[in-house]
Parts: sequence; structure tokens; C-alpha cells
Amino acid sequence: MYVFFLQEILDFNHFDSERTPEEEFKMELFCVLTNQIEHNCIGGTLKDYIVGLGIVERAIAYITKHAPCVKPTLLRTDSDELKEFISRPSLKYILRFLTGLASKHEATQLAISKDIIPIIHRLEQVSSDEHVGSLAENLLEALCTDEATATRVQEVRDFTRAEKKRLAMATREKQLDALGMRTNEKGQVTAKGSILQKIEKLRDETGLTCFICREGYACQPAKVLGIYTFTKRCNVEEFELKSRKTIGYTTVTHFNVVHVDCHTSAIRLARGRDEWERASLQNANTRCNGLLPLWGPDVSEAAFSACMTRHSSYMQESTQRCDISFPSSIHDLKMILMRFAWERSFHDDAGGGGPQSNMHFVPYLLFYAVYLLLSSRSTARDCKTLIAYLTAAPSDKWLECGYEVEGPLYMLSISLALHSHETWNKHKLAHLKRLIAVAQARHISPSVLCKALLSQSDRQTKDYIVYHPFLMMWALIDLIYSVLFKSVSTPKEEDWSISLFDYIRKNDEAMLKSTDTILQTFTEEFLPCTRFGEFCDVAGK
Repeated sequence: MYVFFLQEILDFNHFDSERTPEEEFKMELFCVLTNQIEHNCIGGTLKDYIVGLGIVERAIAYITKHAPCVKPTLLRTDSDELKEFISRPSLKYILRFLTGLASKHEATQLAISKDIIPIIHRLEQVSSDEHVGSLAENLLEALCTDEATATRVQEVRDFTRAEKKRLAMATREKQLDALGMRTNEKGQVTAKGSILQKIEKLRDETGLTCFICREGYACQPAKVLGIYTFTKRCNVEEFELKSRKTIGYTTVTHFNVVHVDCHTSAIRLARGRDEWERASLQNANTRCNGLLPLWGPDVSEAAFSACMTRHSSYMQESTQRCDISFPSSIHDLKMILMRFAWERSFHDDAGGGGPQSNMHFVPYLLFYAVYLLLSSRSTARDCKTLIAYLTAAPSDKWLECGYEVEGPLYMLSISLALHSHETWNKHKLAHLKRLIAVAQARHISPSVLCKALLSQSDRQTKDYIVYHPFLMMWALIDLIYSVLFKSVSTPKEEDWSISLFDYIRKNDEAMLKSTDTILQTFTEEFLPCTRFGEFCDVAGK
């Protein structure tokens, strides 16, 4: 009946031209409804009913009719026809409710995958005040929960990547020709005289590049790159029992990389505008209040330290003088990983940036935490605390620590900075047992310290959904070790933090590829698990 009530505002062409505030409110309600449908049998039935009403078909027809023609070439994202399309009031709502309906629902995914994936992918690359790019990215991520549809999405993205590379090579050939050079059949550049000295400037960038000057470490090895971030003040543990909660911060990103010098120059030219207001225009219209510096292989320590000091002042300002320390940075890392495990939104805070952007950010957030750890020289003490938690604490204390600020989720996250892959494998089952115990305790007693499970019903195994997010958190950490850090080697266990720091610093291209693999494996294999046995089968692989 509720959907029938909304039928009148689902005439999208009418909504574009003659909408009222009441109709906009109804459309907003429909988006909220579709995104809150649970991923179970009842939710699937409701989605089938909505699809049966023709709403998805109507939305697809609207997109197909009004979207600019998508040809098999790399099209400009700033064309007038595309600007006109993304400015249509109905589009943002359509992307939002299609995301909710497509999430783990095969019928909706198949309907969308027939015609409009290239259009949605094109929208993914644009920036607008309505954050259409982020909404399109979220829709594609929802479609990736189906294997066949995920393959189609990846094909479209791979084509765009290949087309960009082809155009870049064409531009390169044009530049070579202007300099009196050419590329032979073997791909070698040939030239005469002193012109050969200029070839170094034409090297291809394969890692992180500044989105303003389009250069990275290959062309500008000594310049500091940074990542635009958005940080806000928050409680670090929602289940903490103290009346006065421990305050920390949480950070998200759209993963736009820029030279610190380019950022400074752009801000200097933007007279009369706030620094971060100007930066947000370059950050795909996504809010930002920080610029996390990266220590490139050839960047001097003095240059990096100066940029890190500047970033710390940004953090102090955006968090209202929170303590910027190693423990608070681990809480920050913990909370971004919890967004993946609990399937929470990334773009609500900043208005942009989805799962892929923030997964790319994870190793650099850990890099920042390890930098603070090495600066504080507290590695030995923190390692001792972690080992004591894993080995010394009796099982009857597991439930109590589930309500502590530095409880199992914190200890799970801090292991990335302190323990090698081998040590993780040795203790990962101990981590898992404590997470399961905490899930049980928090489910039974979310607001009062649960010292023991007294009744027989309390001791019984609950539905898998109770343990699911905690199991996903564990799986995510295990994937980071097995995929992201599989090549990190260290002669001694106590040197893990240093080896990890150096590895992330020197392998930005590997970081991007590995985090894509982690997100794909996590989304396609772990999140769909509906039984503990199924989770164990996937984890055992």
C-alpha cells in the first residue's frame, strides 16, 4: 500500500518539471525505504513486489531516454549534454533507490545490467553538487554482489582504463614527435643529440598521481603527495559503559591525491574562499578538512615531517583538540574497517567517497598509525599488552573486555601494526574466539556489563546475523594480511612495524591493486555468507 501511495511521484518526467516539496519528501522516503530493506527472504519478496510494479523498468527507461549516447570510446565527462542529464532532479533519487533494490537482489541486478551499466559507469566519473558520481559508484558496488553482473561492471571499467591508456600513449607520441623523436617497433624511443636527455620527463606514471598536475613520483620524485581526508570527532566505542565516553575521531576519503605544493598554489589563487571550501571543489565536491601526506621513496624526511606537522594541526582543528596519538589512530583505523564489516555508509559524512575509495585509503591510514607508533617508541610496550590480551586473560574475562575502549575490536586492529603475518596466523583463532564471545555478550546485554551468561537461553548459540559483523571484521583483517602484506618480510618479529612502514612507503602501485582484490574478495565471498559453516568454508580457502 505504501508503494501505491508513492506511485504518483514515480512519474519521473513529471517530477522533473512540476515537483512540489511534498513530492520531494515522498521521493526521499522511498529512497530510505529501499535502502533499509533487509537482505533476507522477506526483504527479497518485497523487492520482487516492487520490481513487479514496473518501478525499476520505469527508472531504467528514464535513464536510457535522457542519458547522452554512450559510444565505445572514452567520452568527456564535462560535455553539455551530460551536464544537462546529471542536473535532472529525478536522477539522484533513481540512483539511490536502485542501489537499495539492487543490493543482493538478482532480479534488479539483471534488469540493470542489460542496458545501463555503461551509463552508470560514465556517471561514476563525474562530479556535481548532487554527488551523482558517488551515488553511481555505490550503485555499481551494489551490482557487484552478483558474480555475472560484477564481471560486466569490471569489463566496462577495464575498457575505460584501457582507453585512457590508449589516449595517454597517443598524447605521448605527439609530444615525442614535437621533440623530434619517435617510438620504434620494439617500443624503444629513438632521438638525436641532446633531446635524449628530455626522455626522462616522459616516463609513464603507474602509481599515485596528483589530480592537478597529473604527475607522480616518476616525474616529481621529491614532491610530497597527500590524500584529501575528512575527519570528525566521535566516540571511539559505542558500547563503553562510562557515562562520559572516550572521545576520538573517524576519517573517510574520496581518495583524491594531490601534491601538497599544488594544493597550496590552488588555495592561494582562490581569493576570498576558505581553504577547505576551495579544496572541496577539486575533491569531486566532497568535503575535506585534512591532507594526509605520503612519504614517497625519494621524498626527504624534512619535507615529509613538515607536511605531517601541518596535517596534525588540521586534525587538531577538525576534532576540536582531540589527542592525536597512536591509540587514537588505531581507533580511527578500527572504525573505517567497521564500516566495511557492518556495511555502513562511507559518504554520509563527507558527501562522497565509496567502499573502493576508502579501501584504497586503509594502508595509508595504517601507515600514519605506524608512523605515530615509531615516533612514540612504545612498540615493545604495546606488543607486550597485545600478547597478554591474547594469552594471559582467562576466558571468564572475555565478556568484560567486550565493553572496554581497548577491547577485542581495538586489539584486532592494533595487531596489523604490531604482529607479522606468521604471528597473526598463530593467534588469529584466539582473536576470533574473543570476537564471538563479545558478539554474544553485546547482543544479550548491550548496556550493562555482562560478567557471565547465567541463563540457559543466554548460553545458546544465536542466529548467525548476531555474529556476522564481528566475523566480517576478522575476515577483513585476515585478507589484509594474506593479500596486502603477503610480500612483507622481516628478520625479527620486533622489526615488523619498521618493515611494514617501508613496504607501504615504497609500493603505492601494489597497494592499489591489492586493496581492489581485498574489496572484491570480501564483497563477493565473505559478505554473502549466511551460516557459520559457510563462513568457515570461505575462510578455510
